Amino acid sequence: SSDVCSSDLPSTAAADWIDPFLAHVSQQNVPIDFVSSHGYGDDTVENLFHTNEQIPMNQRVCRGIKKVHDQIRSSGHPQLPLFWTEWSVPSYGELGARDSVYVGPALAYDIVQCDGLVEMMSWWTFDDVFEEGGVSEGPFHNTFGLIAVGGIKKPAFYDYALLHLLGSERLANTANSVLVTRRSDGTLVIAVWNEVEPDQKGTPQHFRLEFHNVNTAEPVLVRRVDENHSNSLAAYRAMGSPRYPTQAQIEQLNRESALTAPEAATMKNGAIELEVPVNGLAVLEVSRW
Repeated sequence: SSDVCSSDLPSTAAADWIDPFLAHVSQQNVPIDFVSSHGYGDDTVENLFHTNEQIPMNQRVCRGIKKVHDQIRSSGHPQLPLFWTEWSVPSYGELGARDSVYVGPALAYDIVQCDGLVEMMSWWTFDDVFEEGGVSEGPFHNTFGLIAVGGIKKPAFYDYALLHLLGSERLANTANSVLVTRRSDGTLVIAVWNEVEPDQKGTPQHFRLEFHNVNTAEPVLVRRVDENHSNSLAAYRAMGSPRYPTQAQIEQLNRESALTAPEAATMKNGAIELEVPVNGLAVLEVSRW
């Protein structure tokens, strides 16, 4: 199996049992190295927080993480690291969110919200073939993986590839749909997205990003995952949605959905403008020198 085991002790689930667990550790002087838990965006608010508060699904994972983070900080072991050993974006049932381009914006928004609250987050899971799912009847059944049955790379796979380009230093900005980072060589790497929940209607969004102290002579490199870029689900449907695609068809799907060379955009008056479609993710690289 290619999944990540979430049962390594000490572990909890659904952001629960943290206070009594840490109290027991302190009272019994139990050696402990970390705290772990897991939870999903489509877990209920009552299950995660034991309240009737209205919390959107795209905020529940990080709200759960903050809850546990704060419990650790107020415990007798405030420096313990937190490992979130399972998480994913909401599935939205028949709307098939986990197979779609929705994953990119939802993933980026989670990074923005969870940053600084958790040591590690482990996406569930690497691919759609794992024991709990049993024998699959074919690809694209809205399961958890980055790779569909047969080795078809889902949009989520390419979303991770794009976000892996981000720098290690985060720069402050107030927009909920823009993440600004800097690499050690000074290159700015910015993620921009247009998140629309799958049960809602949305429109393309226009972004204008203004920069200071950058090399305006160099082109801005723009990479995308959206309905028309690295969308293997759309390619699969265009192929006729074969229940059991052949190896040749799988190779074709991966070839057609592979990340393309970046667009070279030109900065005008110190700014770059771009359109991002519904549930599109774009990552820009801006040279400092």
